[in-house]
Amino acid sequence: MPRIVAFRALRFDPSRFPQVAQVLAPPYDVISPDERARLEGQDARNIVHLDLPRGEGDAKYVHARALLDAWVADGSLREDSRPAIYRYEQTFSFDAGDGLRTYTRKGFIALIELSPFSARVVLPHEHTLSGPKVDRFKLIKTTSAHFSQIFALYRDPQGVAEAALERATTVVVPDVDATTPDGCRHKLWAVTDKATIAAVEQSMAQRQVMIADGHHRYETMVAIRDALRPAGAAPGTSQADFGCMFFARAEDPGLLVLPTHRMVHGLAEETLDQLASRCQPWFFVEEGDERDSASIGQRLRREGESTVTFAVRRAKRNPTLWLRLRKDADLSRLGPPTLGRLDVSVLHGLILEPLLGIGAEAMAKQQNLTYSHDLRETLAKVESSSVQAAFLMNATKVHQVLDACEAGFVLPQKSTYFQPKLATGLVMQKIDPAKPVSV
Repeated sequence: MPRIVAFRALRFDPSRFPQVAQVLAPPYDVISPDERARLEGQDARNIVHLDLPRGEGDAKYVHARALLDAWVADGSLREDSRPAIYRYEQTFSFDAGDGLRTYTRKGFIALIELSPFSARVVLPHEHTLSGPKVDRFKLIKTTSAHFSQIFALYRDPQGVAEAALERATTVVVPDVDATTPDGCRHKLWAVTDKATIAAVEQSMAQRQVMIADGHHRYETMVAIRDALRPAGAAPGTSQADFGCMFFARAEDPGLLVLPTHRMVHGLAEETLDQLASRCQPWFFVEEGDERDSASIGQRLRREGESTVTFAVRRAKRNPTLWLRLRKDADLSRLGPPTLGRLDVSVLHGLILEPLLGIGAEAMAKQQNLTYSHDLRETLAKVESSSVQAAFLMNATKVHQVLDACEAGFVLPQKSTYFQPKLATGLVMQKIDPAKPVSV
Protein backbone atom coordinates (compact mmCIF):
# COMPACT_ATOMS: atom_id res chain seq x y z
CA MET A 1 0.00 0.00 0.00
CA PRO A 2 1.20 3.58 -0.62
CA ARG A 3 3.49 5.41 1.74
CA ILE A 4 2.31 9.04 1.86
CA VAL A 5 4.36 11.67 3.71
CA ALA A 6 4.29 15.40 4.42
CA PHE A 7 7.07 17.59 3.06
CA ARG A 8 8.45 21.10 3.02
CA ALA A 9 7.26 22.47 -0.31
CA LEU A 10 9.10 25.04 -2.37
CA ARG A 11 6.63 27.89 -3.08
CA PHE A 12 6.52 31.43 -4.41
CA ASP A 13 6.84 33.90 -1.54
CA PRO A 14 3.35 35.42 -1.19
CA SER A 15 4.80 38.71 0.05
CA ARG A 16 6.75 38.99 -3.21
CA PHE A 17 3.91 37.71 -5.38
CA PRO A 18 0.56 38.82 -3.94
CA GLN A 19 -1.00 38.07 -7.35
CA VAL A 20 0.33 34.54 -7.47
CA ALA A 21 -1.80 33.64 -10.49
CA GLN A 22 0.68 35.67 -12.55
CA VAL A 23 3.41 33.10 -11.96
CA LEU A 24 1.34 29.93 -12.36
CA ALA A 25 0.89 27.93 -15.58
CA PRO A 26 -0.97 24.90 -16.90
CA PRO A 27 0.91 21.57 -17.18
CA TYR A 28 3.72 21.75 -19.72
CA ASP A 29 2.17 19.23 -22.11
CA VAL A 30 -1.00 21.26 -22.75
CA ILE A 31 0.69 24.63 -23.34
CA SER A 32 0.54 25.82 -26.95
CA PRO A 33 3.38 27.91 -28.44
CA ASP A 34 1.21 31.04 -28.26
CA GLU A 35 0.28 30.42 -24.63
CA ARG A 36 3.89 29.75 -23.77
CA ALA A 37 4.88 33.13 -25.13
CA ARG A 38 2.01 34.80 -23.27
CA LEU A 39 3.01 33.19 -19.96
CA GLU A 40 6.65 34.16 -20.45
CA GLY A 41 5.64 37.77 -21.01
CA GLN A 42 3.16 37.76 -18.14
CA ASP A 43 5.87 37.67 -15.47
CA ALA A 44 9.64 37.18 -15.53
CA ARG A 45 9.19 34.66 -12.71
CA ASN A 46 6.36 32.65 -14.31
CA ILE A 47 6.94 28.95 -13.71
CA VAL A 48 6.92 28.26 -17.45
CA HIS A 49 10.49 29.62 -17.54
CA LEU A 50 11.49 26.63 -15.40
CA ASP A 51 9.08 23.96 -16.63
CA LEU A 52 9.48 24.75 -20.34
CA PRO A 53 12.91 26.38 -20.43
CA ARG A 54 14.29 28.03 -23.55
CA GLY A 55 17.57 26.96 -25.08
CA GLU A 56 19.18 24.57 -27.51
CA GLY A 57 19.72 20.94 -26.60
CA ASP A 58 20.76 20.21 -23.03
CA ALA A 59 21.61 23.87 -22.46
CA LYS A 60 17.96 24.59 -21.69
CA TYR A 61 18.06 22.28 -18.64
CA VAL A 62 21.21 23.97 -17.35
CA HIS A 63 19.44 27.30 -17.90
CA ALA A 64 16.44 26.09 -15.87
CA ARG A 65 18.72 25.04 -13.01
CA ALA A 66 20.46 28.43 -13.03
CA LEU A 67 17.09 30.21 -12.93
CA LEU A 68 15.85 28.00 -10.10
CA ASP A 69 18.98 28.65 -8.02
CA ALA A 70 18.69 32.39 -8.67
CA TRP A 71 15.01 32.52 -7.65
CA VAL A 72 15.77 30.64 -4.45
CA ALA A 73 18.75 32.89 -3.71
CA ASP A 74 16.79 36.13 -4.19
CA GLY A 75 13.84 34.87 -2.13
CA SER A 76 11.32 34.56 -4.96
CA LEU A 77 10.99 30.91 -4.03
CA ARG A 78 11.26 29.71 -0.45
CA GLU A 79 10.96 26.36 1.23
CA ASP A 80 8.32 26.07 3.94
CA SER A 81 9.68 25.93 7.47
CA ARG A 82 7.68 22.84 8.52
CA PRO A 83 6.55 19.67 6.73
CA ALA A 84 2.98 19.91 5.55
CA ILE A 85 0.26 18.23 3.58
CA TYR A 86 -1.28 20.78 1.22
CA ARG A 87 -5.05 20.85 0.91
CA TYR A 88 -5.94 22.04 -2.60
CA GLU A 89 -9.34 23.14 -3.89
CA GLN A 90 -10.24 24.19 -7.42
CA THR A 91 -13.56 25.91 -8.13
CA PHE A 92 -14.48 26.20 -11.79
CA SER A 93 -17.42 26.42 -14.17
CA PHE A 94 -18.08 24.20 -17.16
CA ASP A 95 -20.81 23.89 -19.77
CA ALA A 96 -21.24 20.27 -20.83
CA GLY A 97 -23.92 21.27 -23.33
CA ASP A 98 -26.84 21.74 -20.97
CA GLY A 99 -25.87 24.97 -19.23
CA LEU A 100 -23.06 26.32 -17.09
CA ARG A 101 -22.42 24.48 -13.83
CA THR A 102 -19.99 25.24 -11.01
CA TYR A 103 -17.84 22.54 -9.43
CA THR A 104 -15.39 22.46 -6.52
CA ARG A 105 -12.82 19.68 -6.68
CA LYS A 106 -11.05 18.93 -3.40
CA GLY A 107 -7.88 17.00 -2.71
CA PHE A 108 -4.43 17.26 -1.20
CA ILE A 109 -0.80 17.34 -2.25
CA ALA A 110 1.80 15.15 -0.54
CA LEU A 111 4.76 12.96 -1.40
CA ILE A 112 4.41 9.30 -2.29
CA GLU A 113 7.16 6.70 -2.20
CA LEU A 114 7.82 5.80 -5.82
CA SER A 115 7.31 2.26 -7.05
CA PRO A 116 6.94 0.74 -10.53
CA PHE A 117 3.50 -0.05 -11.87
CA SER A 118 4.34 -3.75 -11.55
CA ALA A 119 4.26 -3.38 -7.74
CA ARG A 120 0.51 -2.59 -7.98
CA VAL A 121 0.74 0.19 -5.40
CA VAL A 122 0.27 2.92 -8.00
CA LEU A 123 -1.85 1.83 -10.95
CA PRO A 124 -1.93 3.15 -14.52
CA HIS A 125 -5.39 3.44 -16.02
CA GLU A 126 -4.78 3.75 -19.74
CA HIS A 127 -2.30 3.07 -22.50
CA THR A 128 -0.37 6.27 -23.15
CA LEU A 129 0.54 7.73 -26.50
CA SER A 130 4.07 6.96 -27.55
CA GLY A 131 6.40 9.83 -26.83
CA PRO A 132 9.85 10.50 -25.43
CA LYS A 133 10.29 10.85 -21.68
CA VAL A 134 13.87 12.07 -22.13
CA ASP A 135 12.88 15.75 -21.80
CA ARG A 136 11.31 15.33 -18.34
CA PHE A 137 14.12 13.03 -17.22
CA LYS A 138 16.78 15.61 -18.08
CA LEU A 139 14.80 18.48 -16.55
CA ILE A 140 14.22 16.69 -13.23
CA LYS A 141 17.76 15.34 -13.02
CA THR A 142 19.36 18.70 -13.80
CA THR A 143 17.11 20.83 -11.56
CA SER A 144 16.60 18.22 -8.81
CA ALA A 145 13.00 19.39 -8.60
CA HIS A 146 9.41 18.55 -9.46
CA PHE A 147 7.53 21.66 -10.54
CA SER A 148 4.12 19.99 -10.80
CA GLN A 149 2.14 17.05 -9.45
CA ILE A 150 0.91 13.74 -10.78
CA PHE A 151 -2.90 13.65 -10.55
CA ALA A 152 -4.07 10.50 -8.72
CA LEU A 153 -7.35 9.04 -7.49
CA TYR A 154 -8.11 6.89 -4.46
CA ARG A 155 -11.25 5.30 -3.04
CA ASP A 156 -12.37 6.45 0.40
CA PRO A 157 -16.15 5.92 0.77
CA GLN A 158 -16.11 7.15 4.38
CA GLY A 159 -14.00 10.19 3.49
CA VAL A 160 -11.54 9.69 6.34
CA ALA A 161 -8.65 11.70 4.87
CA GLU A 162 -10.97 14.38 3.54
CA ALA A 163 -12.69 14.79 6.91
CA ALA A 164 -9.36 15.24 8.69
CA LEU A 165 -8.28 17.93 6.24
CA GLU A 166 -11.69 19.60 6.36
CA ARG A 167 -11.48 19.93 10.14
CA ALA A 168 -8.01 21.42 9.89
CA THR A 169 -8.89 24.09 7.31
CA THR A 170 -12.58 25.00 7.70
CA VAL A 171 -12.03 28.21 9.68
CA VAL A 172 -8.49 28.91 8.43
CA VAL A 173 -7.73 31.52 5.78
CA PRO A 174 -6.02 29.80 2.83
CA ASP A 175 -2.35 30.44 2.19
CA VAL A 176 -3.20 30.96 -1.49
CA ASP A 177 -6.45 32.19 -3.02
CA ALA A 178 -5.94 33.01 -6.69
CA THR A 179 -7.91 32.89 -9.92
CA THR A 180 -6.11 31.99 -13.16
CA PRO A 181 -7.11 33.44 -16.57
CA ASP A 182 -9.23 30.37 -17.33
CA GLY A 183 -11.57 31.38 -14.48
CA CYS A 184 -10.47 28.59 -12.14
CA ARG A 185 -10.11 29.61 -8.49
CA HIS A 186 -7.26 27.90 -6.65
CA LYS A 187 -7.19 27.71 -2.84
CA LEU A 188 -4.34 26.13 -0.91
CA TRP A 189 -3.74 25.48 2.79
CA ALA A 190 -0.46 24.22 4.28
CA VAL A 191 -1.61 21.75 6.97
CA THR A 192 1.19 21.30 9.50
CA ASP A 193 -0.80 19.84 12.41
CA LYS A 194 0.91 16.55 13.25
CA ALA A 195 -2.30 14.76 14.26
CA THR A 196 -3.98 15.66 10.98
CA ILE A 197 -0.94 14.62 8.96
CA ALA A 198 -0.81 11.29 10.81
CA ALA A 199 -4.53 10.69 10.19
CA VAL A 200 -4.12 11.29 6.45
CA GLU A 201 -0.97 9.18 6.18
CA GLN A 202 -2.56 6.29 8.08
CA SER A 203 -5.76 6.44 6.07
CA MET A 204 -3.90 6.46 2.75
CA ALA A 205 -1.78 3.48 3.79
CA GLN A 206 -4.96 1.39 3.35
CA ARG A 207 -5.68 2.65 -0.17
CA GLN A 208 -4.65 1.88 -3.69
CA VAL A 209 -3.74 4.83 -5.89
CA MET A 210 -4.57 5.21 -9.58
CA ILE A 211 -2.98 7.76 -11.87
CA ALA A 212 -5.60 9.96 -13.50
CA ASP A 213 -3.17 12.22 -15.36
CA GLY A 214 0.61 12.20 -15.66
CA HIS A 215 1.53 8.61 -16.58
CA HIS A 216 4.65 9.69 -18.48
CA ARG A 217 5.84 11.94 -15.66
CA TYR A 218 5.32 9.24 -13.05
CA GLU A 219 7.30 6.71 -15.08
CA THR A 220 10.04 9.31 -15.40
CA MET A 221 10.07 9.87 -11.62
CA VAL A 222 10.50 6.15 -11.06
CA ALA A 223 13.26 5.93 -13.66
CA ILE A 224 15.19 8.84 -12.21
CA ARG A 225 15.11 7.93 -8.50
CA ASP A 226 18.12 5.59 -8.75
CA ALA A 227 20.08 8.25 -10.62
CA LEU A 228 19.52 10.73 -7.80
CA ARG A 229 19.68 8.48 -4.74
CA PRO A 230 23.12 8.56 -3.06
CA ALA A 231 25.26 5.46 -3.39
CA GLY A 232 24.64 3.09 -0.52
CA ALA A 233 21.39 4.72 0.60
CA ALA A 234 18.63 2.25 1.37
CA PRO A 235 15.44 2.52 -0.71
CA GLY A 236 12.87 4.79 0.89
CA THR A 237 15.39 6.83 2.87
CA SER A 238 16.17 9.62 0.40
CA GLN A 239 14.04 12.46 -0.94
CA ALA A 240 14.86 11.03 -4.37
CA ASP A 241 12.63 8.04 -3.53
CA PHE A 242 9.52 10.24 -3.39
CA GLY A 243 7.44 12.10 -5.96
CA CYS A 244 4.94 14.92 -5.61
CA MET A 245 1.32 13.90 -6.16
CA PHE A 246 -2.17 15.41 -5.95
CA PHE A 247 -4.70 12.98 -4.47
CA ALA A 248 -8.41 13.33 -5.24
CA ARG A 249 -11.09 11.18 -3.64
CA ALA A 250 -12.96 9.14 -6.25
CA GLU A 251 -16.26 9.92 -4.53
CA ASP A 252 -15.75 13.70 -4.67
CA PRO A 253 -18.83 15.27 -6.34
CA GLY A 254 -16.58 17.96 -7.80
CA LEU A 255 -14.58 15.42 -9.81
CA LEU A 256 -15.41 16.15 -13.44
CA VAL A 257 -14.42 13.79 -16.24
CA LEU A 258 -14.95 14.98 -19.81
CA PRO A 259 -15.70 12.69 -22.74
CA THR A 260 -13.05 12.33 -25.42
CA HIS A 261 -14.82 12.35 -28.76
CA ARG A 262 -13.18 10.51 -31.65
CA MET A 263 -12.83 12.13 -35.10
CA VAL A 264 -11.83 10.06 -38.11
CA HIS A 265 -10.16 11.06 -41.35
CA GLY A 266 -8.43 9.42 -44.31
CA LEU A 267 -10.93 6.56 -44.64
CA ALA A 268 -12.74 5.37 -47.75
CA GLU A 269 -16.22 6.88 -47.85
CA GLU A 270 -17.66 3.46 -48.64
CA THR A 271 -16.36 2.20 -45.30
CA LEU A 272 -18.36 4.85 -43.48
CA ASP A 273 -21.38 4.27 -45.73
CA GLN A 274 -21.48 0.64 -44.58
CA LEU A 275 -21.19 1.48 -40.90
CA ALA A 276 -24.92 1.45 -40.06
CA SER A 277 -25.55 -2.00 -41.52
CA ARG A 278 -22.36 -3.54 -40.18
CA CYS A 279 -23.10 -2.29 -36.63
CA GLN A 280 -26.45 -4.04 -36.35
CA PRO A 281 -25.24 -7.29 -34.72
CA TRP A 282 -24.26 -5.22 -31.66
CA PHE A 283 -26.30 -2.00 -31.85
CA PHE A 284 -29.77 -0.66 -32.36
CA VAL A 285 -29.27 1.79 -35.22
CA GLU A 286 -31.43 4.86 -35.72
CA GLU A 287 -31.24 8.18 -37.56
CA GLY A 288 -32.07 11.37 -35.67
CA ASP A 289 -32.53 15.06 -36.38
CA GLU A 290 -30.22 16.25 -33.57
CA ARG A 291 -27.43 18.41 -34.96
CA ASP A 292 -26.45 20.97 -32.32
CA SER A 293 -24.36 20.33 -29.23
CA ALA A 294 -27.21 20.86 -26.74
CA SER A 295 -29.62 18.36 -28.28
CA ILE A 296 -26.92 15.77 -29.01
CA GLY A 297 -25.40 16.14 -25.54
CA GLN A 298 -28.76 15.81 -23.80
CA ARG A 299 -29.73 12.69 -25.75
CA LEU A 300 -26.31 11.13 -25.22
CA ARG A 301 -26.56 11.51 -21.47
CA ARG A 302 -30.19 10.39 -21.32
CA GLU A 303 -29.75 7.24 -23.36
CA GLY A 304 -26.32 6.57 -21.89
CA GLU A 305 -27.91 6.02 -18.49
CA SER A 306 -29.35 2.69 -19.67
CA THR A 307 -26.84 1.45 -22.24
CA VAL A 308 -23.68 2.40 -24.12
CA THR A 309 -24.67 5.02 -26.69
CA PHE A 310 -22.85 6.82 -29.49
CA ALA A 311 -23.88 9.60 -31.87
CA VAL A 312 -22.15 9.70 -35.26
CA ARG A 313 -22.00 12.87 -37.32
CA ARG A 314 -20.60 12.84 -40.85
CA ALA A 315 -19.43 15.71 -42.99
CA LYS A 316 -22.06 16.89 -45.49
CA ARG A 317 -24.67 14.48 -44.09
CA ASN A 318 -27.75 15.78 -42.30
CA PRO A 319 -29.02 12.89 -40.15
CA THR A 320 -27.23 11.96 -36.95
CA LEU A 321 -26.64 8.24 -36.65
CA TRP A 322 -27.45 6.86 -33.19
CA LEU A 323 -25.92 3.58 -32.02
CA ARG A 324 -27.31 2.00 -28.84
CA LEU A 325 -25.67 -1.21 -27.58
CA ARG A 326 -28.03 -4.20 -27.62
CA LYS A 327 -28.49 -6.12 -24.37
CA ASP A 328 -27.94 -9.39 -26.29
CA ALA A 329 -24.77 -8.15 -28.01
CA ASP A 330 -21.86 -10.58 -27.97
CA LEU A 331 -19.10 -8.70 -26.17
CA SER A 332 -16.74 -11.64 -25.72
CA ARG A 333 -14.10 -10.06 -27.96
CA LEU A 334 -13.82 -7.16 -25.51
CA GLY A 335 -12.58 -9.37 -22.70
CA PRO A 336 -14.03 -9.56 -19.19
CA PRO A 337 -17.26 -7.70 -18.26
CA THR A 338 -15.23 -5.06 -16.41
CA LEU A 339 -13.99 -3.83 -19.79
CA GLY A 340 -17.04 -4.73 -21.84
CA ARG A 341 -19.20 -2.25 -19.95
CA LEU A 342 -16.97 0.72 -20.80
CA ASP A 343 -18.06 3.03 -23.63
CA VAL A 344 -14.49 3.51 -24.81
CA SER A 345 -13.81 -0.24 -24.94
CA VAL A 346 -17.00 -0.84 -26.89
CA LEU A 347 -16.17 1.91 -29.39
CA HIS A 348 -12.62 0.72 -29.98
CA GLY A 349 -13.33 -3.02 -29.81
CA LEU A 350 -16.53 -3.20 -31.86
CA ILE A 351 -16.31 -0.26 -34.27
CA LEU A 352 -13.01 1.55 -34.75
CA GLU A 353 -10.76 -1.46 -35.19
CA PRO A 354 -12.94 -4.23 -36.70
CA LEU A 355 -15.23 -2.06 -38.85
CA LEU A 356 -13.06 0.94 -39.72
CA GLY A 357 -9.64 -0.71 -39.60
CA ILE A 358 -8.18 1.77 -37.10
CA GLY A 359 -5.95 -0.46 -35.00
CA ALA A 360 -3.74 0.22 -32.01
CA GLU A 361 -0.74 1.36 -34.07
CA ALA A 362 -2.82 3.82 -36.09
CA MET A 363 -4.35 5.13 -32.86
CA ALA A 364 -0.94 5.65 -31.29
CA LYS A 365 0.26 7.60 -34.32
CA GLN A 366 -3.14 9.32 -34.77
CA GLN A 367 -3.03 8.39 -38.46
CA ASN A 368 -6.81 8.16 -38.90
CA LEU A 369 -7.95 9.39 -35.53
CA THR A 370 -7.87 12.65 -33.60
CA TYR A 371 -9.51 13.64 -30.34
CA SER A 372 -11.47 16.48 -28.76
CA HIS A 373 -13.09 17.02 -25.36
CA ASP A 374 -15.29 19.83 -26.63
CA LEU A 375 -18.58 18.79 -28.24
CA ARG A 376 -19.07 22.12 -29.99
CA GLU A 377 -15.53 22.07 -31.38
CA THR A 378 -15.99 18.51 -32.61
CA LEU A 379 -19.24 19.32 -34.40
CA ALA A 380 -17.68 22.41 -35.98
CA LYS A 381 -14.89 20.30 -37.46
CA VAL A 382 -17.44 17.95 -38.96
CA GLU A 383 -19.49 20.82 -40.38
CA SER A 384 -16.39 22.36 -41.96
CA SER A 385 -15.35 18.97 -43.39
CA SER A 386 -12.06 19.17 -41.49
CA VAL A 387 -12.78 15.54 -40.56
CA GLN A 388 -14.90 12.88 -42.21
CA ALA A 389 -16.92 11.90 -39.19
CA ALA A 390 -17.06 12.12 -35.42
CA PHE A 391 -18.04 9.54 -32.84
CA LEU A 392 -19.61 11.43 -29.96
CA MET A 393 -19.68 9.69 -26.60
CA ASN A 394 -20.30 9.98 -22.88
CA ALA A 395 -17.50 10.35 -20.37
CA THR A 396 -16.08 7.25 -18.71
CA LYS A 397 -17.33 7.02 -15.12
CA VAL A 398 -14.67 7.18 -12.39
CA HIS A 399 -15.85 4.00 -10.67
CA GLN A 400 -15.64 2.12 -13.99
CA VAL A 401 -12.05 3.23 -14.48
CA LEU A 402 -11.11 2.16 -10.94
CA ASP A 403 -12.90 -1.18 -11.32
CA ALA A 404 -10.92 -1.95 -14.47
CA CYS A 405 -7.57 -0.84 -13.03
CA GLU A 406 -8.02 -2.72 -9.77
CA ALA A 407 -8.82 -5.83 -11.80
CA GLY A 408 -5.50 -5.45 -13.59
CA PHE A 409 -6.65 -3.97 -16.90
CA VAL A 410 -5.49 -0.90 -18.79
CA LEU A 411 -7.92 1.15 -20.87
CA PRO A 412 -7.46 2.40 -24.45
CA GLN A 413 -5.64 5.66 -25.06
CA LYS A 414 -7.54 8.86 -24.31
CA SER A 415 -10.15 7.10 -22.18
CA THR A 416 -10.48 9.97 -19.69
CA TYR A 417 -9.88 13.68 -19.40
CA PHE A 418 -10.10 15.28 -15.98
CA GLN A 419 -11.12 18.93 -15.84
CA PRO A 420 -9.52 21.24 -14.83
CA LYS A 421 -5.78 20.68 -14.98
CA LEU A 422 -3.66 21.26 -11.89
CA ALA A 423 -1.77 24.54 -11.66
CA THR A 424 1.98 24.19 -12.14
CA GLY A 425 4.08 26.27 -9.75
CA LEU A 426 1.64 26.31 -6.85
CA VAL A 427 3.51 23.64 -4.89
CA MET A 428 6.95 22.34 -5.86
CA GLN A 429 9.28 19.68 -4.51
CA LYS A 430 12.98 20.45 -4.26
CA ILE A 431 14.90 17.18 -4.11
CA ASP A 432 17.95 16.97 -1.89
CA PRO A 433 18.96 13.31 -2.28
CA ALA A 434 21.21 13.48 0.79
CA LYS A 435 18.26 14.29 3.04
CA PRO A 436 15.29 12.17 4.18
CA VAL A 437 11.72 13.38 3.69
CA SER A 438 9.80 15.42 6.31
CA VAL A 439 12.81 17.27 7.67
